[in-house]
Amino acid sequence: MLVRWAISRYMRLIPVWLQVVLATLVIVWLAWSMLLSPSISGSLIGHNHTDRPIGSFWLDGNWGGNLSAYSGGLYTGGGTTCCWSFKGDFVEAAWILSMTGEQKRQGIEEERHSVILPLPAYSREDQYLHVHFLSDNQVELAWSPNLQSPLSERLRDK
Repeated sequence: MLVRWAISRYMRLIPVWLQVVLATLVIVWLAWSMLLSPSISGSLIGHNHTDRPIGSFWLDGNWGGNLSAYSGGLYTGGGTTCCWSFKGDFVEAAWILSMTGEQKRQGIEEERHSVILPLPAYSREDQYLHVHFLSDNQVELAWSPNLQSPLSERLRDK
């Protein structure tokens, strides 16, 4: 009750024309961000084709989870994280290479990596952005309408 009274009291201090202008600006900004914003949204699925686990990975700051070693088979991958938005033609992939218990005993250390990649072609049916981690710190991306990555068969033997 006190809050409503305070708001109505301060609203009387702002001229009506300024209230209309401010409300119009808010409506235009919301319409622009919802209807005309050139962003693509979807879920992230990671696939690790290396012998090192990935402690965490991000795509443009959107967290994709963690991946065990060799989780990049035809129907395998990490979990799915949702719902992320991507803007522009390029994204930054960042990841932390962790280690297995045996690798830790051998003295292998955790490593952090990042790379800038072009965002692959996208269609309206696509819901999942597959992130494939390959040897030599290479990363490949592909959109798909389902949980199976279009790159899995080609990358299976790498």
